[in-house]
Amino acid sequence: MLSHKHLLLIIALAAAAPESHAAVISLNAESAAEYALAHNPSLAAARIRIEEARGRVDAAGRRSNPELEFELSQNVRSSEHGVSVAWMQKFPRTARLAIEKSVSRAELAAATAEVADAGRRLAGEAREASIRIIALEEERRLLKQHIDNTKELSTFLAGRAKGGEASAVDASLVELEARQLATGMLQLNAKMSALLGSIRPFLGVGPDVQLKFAGPLGAPKSVSERSADLAGRGDIRAARATAVAAKHRVELAKANRWEDFSASISASHERTEDAPSGLERDTTVGLRFSLPLPIWNKNEGSIREATATAHRMEKEATAVIALARAEAASGRDAMEANAKILRDIDEQLMPQARQIEQQLKDAFDAGQTSLTEVLRARGRRYEIESRRLEALRDWHIARAHFLTATSTRP
Repeated sequence: MLSHKHLLLIIALAAAAPESHAAVISLNAESAAEYALAHNPSLAAARIRIEEARGRVDAAGRRSNPELEFELSQNVRSSEHGVSVAWMQKFPRTARLAIEKSVSRAELAAATAEVADAGRRLAGEAREASIRIIALEEERRLLKQHIDNTKELSTFLAGRAKGGEASAVDASLVELEARQLATGMLQLNAKMSALLGSIRPFLGVGPDVQLKFAGPLGAPKSVSERSADLAGRGDIRAARATAVAAKHRVELAKANRWEDFSASISASHERTEDAPSGLERDTTVGLRFSLPLPIWNKNEGSIREATATAHRMEKEATAVIALARAEAASGRDAMEANAKILRDIDEQLMPQARQIEQQLKDAFDAGQTSLTEVLRARGRRYEIESRRLEALRDWHIARAHFLTATSTRP
């Protein structure tokens, strides 16, 4: 067993040992988007699709390999034998190989654009989640200030109630409000945990990493008009590249009506017995052509399918462009609507709420009104402050949507 001195030494060493601290990452809305682009594992996996498409480009448009034939024959009853060698190569009758190359290059462009669009959407999601976290942190700060003021008032009234200078009912009322606000803080904490859990997959970090988001949210500002030029968006580029690939597939289906023809050159050497002359040697050289004829199968079904697919891809590309324009317009309209709400709150509601609250405080101090009216006025002010914070959060989210909709890069 350990002696008392040894036990004390172990405790002292454990206390002096350096504590292991979890990694801390400090982010804001923009840096969170950049961090997600650099560390998201799903996006890293999606980038490999580009290399896969490059491999298909390398494999497309190549001729079939030539065929080398060798034949050896031997007469089992005599010394007669023969040997022949043939070299056969297939040649396309159309521009099929060049069209295959064009299809694969268009698919490479589509894959590259799709990965870029995945990064654009990922950055937008990380940006929006960060804004919600920062806004919730400001809401917690606002509620904590309200709780501290209520607790201070509760302590003051409880002291006056003991001395008979204030109503015990008023003191209990303020104490109940403080407890209700504390419960509201617990709800906000639970919501914060859920938000932090939802943003971790975007950032590619585990639960052992501590996330800190810098705030507060800035005041609304104007955003440059970029909704008119959306051609660089990844989904639009991908849709157009897919439509181009579909058009090339129509050409490829038409080209496949004519199968490749083949040409071969052969040489043979035979040793035969010709009585009464004896054994003779014969060497021959031959040239052969094979030309498939499109009589029974003219590839009509594949041509019809490819034509319909190309028409559908054109329609889908048009739909993607319309959706992109709607997203940009929706983001800008939401920004303007929330900016108007903020102006109304800052210029009208908030000054009036503070004035009424101060008037009721003065009336309560003079014994002209009840504490209930003061608390009601304070609650209205807190509610207006909360609405202002919601409008500010929604403005930043709308701005994030607008920036995501008009972004031509991840």
